Amino acid sequence: MAKVGPELMNEMLNPLLQNGETYEAAAYAELTPKFPIMMYFGALGALLGGAPRPCFIGLTQSKINYVIFGGLKNDKIMGTGSINLSEITKVKISDKLFVKRAAIKVEKKKTVFSIRKKLKNIPDQERSLQVILDRLSSLSESLKQSA
Repeated sequence: MAKVGPELMNEMLNPLLQNGETYEAAAYAELTPKFPIMMYFGALGALLGGAPRPCFIGLTQSKINYVIFGGLKNDKIMGTGSINLSEITKVKISDKLFVKRAAIKVEKKKTVFSIRKKLKNIPDQERSLQVILDRLSSLSESLKQSA
């Protein structure tokens, strides 16, 4: 099994960068399923997309890129995506015991990331989490003021 760490994170996230872009922060997260009720159906629910999916998220000046990965060695890219910060219509951040959850809404599509506060294999996880949450909190405040 490939170790989830900074090397794997950079290897998977860097191809999503556009010319001249760099990541301000990158972290390990889990993408919460669209239908969380499916998690209660065990293996069948997981097969139907009800299990949280491991991913890496990277914050640039203008967007959040994410790579969903899996496979027996954690080296298979299962999907990628980008969320333009200018298109976000709502952000909700919640604090759980070991994770922070960021629910990001773009029009009618909601994406929820659970970001662990600390991760032994990624030394920069805590700092990256703070940078990402600070940017999303700032965006959330500006959205509330403009509403």
